[in-house]
Amino acid sequence: MENYMNENFLEVKAKHSPVEVLQKWRIVREAVKNPKRRFRFTAYLSKSGEVAAMRKCNQEKLRIAVLVSKEAFSFIEVS
Repeated sequence: MENYMNENFLEVKAKHSPVEVLQKWRIVREAVKNPKRRFRFTAYLSKSGEVAAMRKCNQEKLRIAVLVSKEAFSFIEVS
């Protein structure tokens, strides 16, 4: 089992691993002893798209808030 893991999953990194590699890693989960403990810090691949969309939405809201506050300060300075 150790040889199989070294041959097929050597490219799995703790952070920033490709989605394809993580999906393969999740499939092997059935053969691993105590999978809940081993996979508790692995990202939810199905929710990664939702998280990216939420992050983009939050960045857009922040950008708009900064632009509005800049315009408000410039309006106050002119007055």
